[in-house]
This record gives sequence, C-alpha cells and structure tokens, in this order.
Amino acid sequence: MSTEFLTSALLPVPHGFATRAGGCSEGPYASLNLGFSVGDERARVEENHRRLAQAAGAPLEALSRVSQVHGDRVVEARRGEGAQG
Repeated sequence: MSTEFLTSALLPVPHGFATRAGGCSEGPYASLNLGFSVGDERARVEENHRRLAQAAGAPLEALSRVSQVHGDRVVEARRGEGAQG
C-alpha cells in the first residue's frame, strides 16, 4: 500500500494531509505513524516521514509538523522555524 497525501483546492496555500496508509511501522503502530512520542521505533518514524515527503513531492526538510490541540490558537508556519522530532 502506498503512502497517501491528500490536498484540497479550497486552500490557496501549499498544504497536505496524511492518512495512516503506506507506513513501515509494526505492531500497535502498524501504519504511517508520524509520532515520535508514542513509543514507536525512531528509525521507523523517520522512514515514515521520508515516505510522506516523497508522496508530497517535497524534500523532507520542507515539511512542517505541529501537534494538534483543540483551542483558539493559530500557528503560522515560516521557513526555517521549528524543530524536528
């Protein structure tokens, strides 16, 4: 199964959404697990990030990640900001 990367014509900025399909994680994480803090092997999560970047047609360093929470805070992604897992 290949990695899925979904976009919407309704958003006028570069964006995308991953599904859980196409990952290399196993056991309870058997999917495209992108979380470094859930107990999955780091090497598998890193490979899943590489697969996502490839599906998006972008270099790995071009991707941004956030942790979603419910609230009223808006985060603006800017080139060169943020940290990798």
